[in-house]
Amino acid sequence: MRNPYIVGRWLRGNEHYGRELLIEYLISVTDPAMCVIGTRRMGKTSLLRQLEWLLSGPKETNLVPLFWDLQGSETKDDFDYELFLAIEDKTARFRPYGVDVGALYGQDVPHILRSLQRSLQKHNKHLLLLIDEAEALISLAKNNDQALARLRKAFQSGGMRTIITATKHLMQLNDMTRHWLTSPFLFGFSHMNLWSLNQEASVHLVLQKQNDTMVHVEKEQLEQILTHTHRHPFLIQTLCHRLFEVKEGRGILREIREEDLHVDHLLSGFFEVDFKYLAPTEQRILLTVARQGIINEEELVAKVEDGSIEQIAKFMYSMNKLGYLRQVFGQWTIGNEFLRRWMLENYQDLAQNVHSDVSDYSVESLLVAGRQEELGYLRYKIPELRKRLESLKAARSRYGVEVPLDLSREIQKLQWELEEADLQLRRARKAVDR
Repeated sequence: MRNPYIVGRWLRGNEHYGRELLIEYLISVTDPAMCVIGTRRMGKTSLLRQLEWLLSGPKETNLVPLFWDLQGSETKDDFDYELFLAIEDKTARFRPYGVDVGALYGQDVPHILRSLQRSLQKHNKHLLLLIDEAEALISLAKNNDQALARLRKAFQSGGMRTIITATKHLMQLNDMTRHWLTSPFLFGFSHMNLWSLNQEASVHLVLQKQNDTMVHVEKEQLEQILTHTHRHPFLIQTLCHRLFEVKEGRGILREIREEDLHVDHLLSGFFEVDFKYLAPTEQRILLTVARQGIINEEELVAKVEDGSIEQIAKFMYSMNKLGYLRQVFGQWTIGNEFLRRWMLENYQDLAQNVHSDVSDYSVESLLVAGRQEELGYLRYKIPELRKRLESLKAARSRYGVEVPLDLSREIQKLQWELEEADLQLRRARKAVDR
C-alpha cells in the first residue's frame, strides 16, 4: 500500500477535502470579481482546480471555467500569451460555443476576454475566470501601469466573473496604485480569507475517507495531529506522510516523535515568505506572541508599539483567520506547532531585521471589506446548514428507535458545524462593530 498523503502538488476530485460550502458560495454569489487570500500551501490552487473540475462535469451550469496561472508572467506580452495558451489547452471546452481559439493568438487580454464573453453569451453562458498566482500582477504594475488598469476594467466589466487567489503579498498593489484617479486596484474586488479546514474535513483527510482504503488512526493520535497542525491542509498532509506505515497489510499512522515536528528546509521557506508578507504591525504582533508563548489580548496590545487598540484588534482577527494565530482558552498563541518552532528558531534574526513587502495601510484598508464579505459567506452558510440538518432530522424520525449509525453521525457533524459557524458569525460581527 503506497503512502496516500500527498505533499507538493494541487488536488482535485476525491483527493480534495473540504471547502464544499465555500465552493458553493463562490459559485452562487453575483460579485463580478473576488479575491481569495491565503498563506502558502493553504490550498489556493487546489480550490481553483476543484472549482474548474466541478464546473466541467456533467452537472448543468451557466458558468464555463477557465484556469489561468500567472506564475512567471511579468510583462503585458506574457499575460497576453499565457491567457491564449490557457484557452488553447481547453479548446475542446470552448469549441461547442463557437470560439475560434486560433483567432485569439496575438490579441491582448481585454480583447481575448471580450471575444470569449460574446461567444458564451450567445449560448446563455458566462465565463468564470480562475486566476492563480495573482502576485504576478505586481510585476505588471511595475512594467505597465496602464495595462493593469485595463485589466481591472476587464475583470469588473460584468460580462464575466473573476476569482483570483494570492498571498498577502498582493496587498502591495494597493500601495502601487494609490495614485489612480479612480481607486486602488484591489478596491474593486470582494475579499475572502482562505481558512484552515473545518473539523470534519480535517478528520476525513487524516483518515483518508475519500480514498479506496482508509488509514487506521488512534483517537488520541488524531487529536494530536489536528492540534499540532491547527487543521492546516498542507501541514496535515506533511505530518501524516511522515507518520504513515504499513503493518499487517493495512495503513496506519504511528505515534508522533520529536523529529516528526521538525521544520525542514521546505517548510522554513514557506514560513519565511508568509512572515515577509505580513504588514509591519502584524509582524510585531507575531513576534510578541512567539516570545510570550501565550498571551491575552490586553497584554498583547500593551506590548505592541505604535498601534491603536482598534488597529491591532483588526490585524489579530485577520491573522487568526489566516492561521498565523489561534485562541486557546481565551488567549492568543502561534497558529500551529510548526510555525511556533520556526518562529522560536529564527526569533533573533526576525526581530532584528523586520522588513515587510506590504504596508499597514495596504492591509488595513481591505480588512473591513474582507470582514463584510465573510459576514455574507456566513449568512449564506448557516441557513444552508440548518436546512440540511432539518432534512436529516426528518429522515431520522422515520426510523423510530433504530436510527442508522451513519445518519446519527451526519446529524452530529452538522450540529457541530452549525455551532462553529454561529460562533464565527458572532466573532465577525464583533470585529465589524469595533
